[in-house]
Amino acid sequence: MRVRVAPGPLARHAARVTSARRRQLGRVGVGLGTAGALAWLARTRAAVVRAVLIRVAEVLEDVVRLFQIAVLRLFRRTTEPLLIPFVGHGSPRRVELGARAVLGRPDARARTLPVPDAAGVLAPARAPGQAPARRSRRSVLRTSLSRFLTVEVADATVTARTPGAVVTVRSDRDGYVDAVLADPGLSPGWHEVELSLAGGATVHTPVLVVSPDVRLGLVSDVDDTILETGLTRGLEFLRITLLTEVTDRAPLPGAAALYRALVCRSGEAGLPVFYLSTSPWNLHEVLQEFIALRGFPFGPLLLTDWGPGRGNLFRIGAREHKLGLIGRILAEHPEMELLLVGDTGQLDPEIYATAAREHPGRIRAIYVRRTGVLAPDRATEVEALADETTAAGVPMLIVDDSAEIAEHAASLGLLDFAQVDEVRRETHSDGAARLPWPVDVVRSRHRERTRR
Repeated sequence: MRVRVAPGPLARHAARVTSARRRQLGRVGVGLGTAGALAWLARTRAAVVRAVLIRVAEVLEDVVRLFQIAVLRLFRRTTEPLLIPFVGHGSPRRVELGARAVLGRPDARARTLPVPDAAGVLAPARAPGQAPARRSRRSVLRTSLSRFLTVEVADATVTARTPGAVVTVRSDRDGYVDAVLADPGLSPGWHEVELSLAGGATVHTPVLVVSPDVRLGLVSDVDDTILETGLTRGLEFLRITLLTEVTDRAPLPGAAALYRALVCRSGEAGLPVFYLSTSPWNLHEVLQEFIALRGFPFGPLLLTDWGPGRGNLFRIGAREHKLGLIGRILAEHPEMELLLVGDTGQLDPEIYATAAREHPGRIRAIYVRRTGVLAPDRATEVEALADETTAAGVPMLIVDDSAEIAEHAASLGLLDFAQVDEVRRETHSDGAARLPWPVDVVRSRHRERTRR
C-alpha cells in the first residue's frame, strides 16, 4: 500500500520558485524570438527595398540612355561604338584586361595607351619646352563632361588576343568588358595587347605581367595621396574634376620621386605598382595621363563604377573595394608582399590595418598621409590604430610628406639611402611642381595618331 506524503513548506516554496523561473525564462525566450524575428524582417525589408531602388534606378538609367542615343542621332553625331581600354595586369599564368564600350566619344576613337619601358616609366612624347596649347574653361568643362555623358553599349562582342590565347566576351549592361586570359604567352614585363570590337575598331592597351620572382609591390591610393582631388570636399572635387586641365593638376610634393625610388630600386627590375581609387572609371584616361605626365611609375588603375548595378545603388564602398582588390592582388601573386600608401581623408588607415590583420606576413609597411586638418578625435583614432598595427608587426606611419616616407622606407631597406635626397629635394622645393619633363604624353600621341 503506497502512502502519499504532502510536501512540506520548503518543498512547496521551491516548486513555486521553479515555476516562476520557468515562466520568466519562457518570457525571455519569447522576447528574444520576437526580437530576432523583427530584426530578420527589418533586414529582409531593407534588402527588398534596396533591390527595388536599384532596379528602378537601372530602368531610369536605361531611359536616359535611349534619350542620349536619340540626341546623338538628331545632331548627326556618330553612334558607332568604340572601346576605351584600361591598363591590364596579371601574371604569366593569367592576365585580366578591361575596357568600356561606349558611344559619343569621337575624341577617344584613335586613342591607344602607350607602353612604358621596363621600369614602368613612359618616355617623353614631345620635345622639352614645347608647352601644350591653353584651352578655355568652357572647353575644359565640355571635355570633362563628355567623359560622363557617354552612352554605354551593352552586350557588345569584344575579342582579346595575346600570343598564347584568344578570348571573346560581351560587355555588361554598363558597357564594361572584363576578359581573363589563361596562359597568355606573355613574359614578365610590359606588353601591348589587342582588343577588337565586333564590327568596330581595334585598340591596343598596355598589360603589366608581374614576374613570379617579384617579392615586393606597391599599392597606392590616388585621391589626395598622389594628387589633390578634394574628394572629401564635394564642391571642391567638382571644381577640380570638371574645370581643371590635367596639365594644371600638380602632384603632392615629392610623391613622384618617392614612387620612382620605391619601384626602381638599384639592381632590380621595375617593381609593380597598383593604383586604387574610388573615383569612377570615367576618369581612367585623366588619371592615366596625369601619372604619365608627372613622371610616376606606370601601373594598373583600379577604379569603381558609379551608378546603379552589381548590388549597389551608387557605388561599392571604399572598404569593400580596396580590401577586395588587395586580396585579389595577393592571391594572384602569392610570393609578393605589399607596401600600402594612402591618406587620412577617407578610411585608408582602417582598410590597410584590416588588410594587415587578414593577410599576416604579406604587408611589409603602411604609410598614411595626413590630409588637411584632422579633428582631434579622428587624429587620436588614427594614431592609436597605427600604434596597434605597428605593435602587431607591420610598421604603420602617419606622415606629413613624402620625405618622411622615404626616410623610414630606407631604414627598412625598401629603397636606397642615396635616393632619399632626391625625394627630399622634390618634396621641399620652392613649392612649384617639379616635373621630370614638360610634356603632355598621352594627348600628343593621340594628336599624332589622329593626323595620320
